[in-house]
Amino acid sequence: MNFRTAVQATPALKKAFKDGLQALRQTDRSRIACKKPHDLAGSVNAGAMLEEALPNAPRWDYGVGVHIDKNSDRVIWIEIHPASSHHINDVLSKLQWLKSWLKTNAHRLDALPREFVWVASGMIAMQPGSPQRKKLAECGLVFAGSRFVIKT
Repeated sequence: MNFRTAVQATPALKKAFKDGLQALRQTDRSRIACKKPHDLAGSVNAGAMLEEALPNAPRWDYGVGVHIDKNSDRVIWIEIHPASSHHINDVLSKLQWLKSWLKTNAHRLDALPREFVWVASGMIAMQPGSPQRKKLAECGLVFAGSRFVIKT
């Protein structure tokens, strides 16, 4: 299945689809790169689209579709957030919420192969190899540092 179809089949995100990385806020777009932009299937600003309906939820920021082949895509779910050991529980709460929301409200998006990535929005105060970083990895969350390069 492709990313665009999965997004458009999700009522809350139906109008959120944008080409390339256009759904990302400009400041956040500068933190994300893709060596082969034509391999991008599009993007959604899930946090913004769900803000009115779920103002108090720990909403995840973005979904970015990447082509696997001509007929299928994968999704990279990206959270831009301050990066210190004090923020780990906040981001893990957002991850838990996203997984639950996908399972309940976005079956087609939930069915796509996926990856969860945290990109730092400023200084990084977490040491490589620290227990905090290990906890992130155990939860299936990739910590990308201050810049994330999408591999296609």
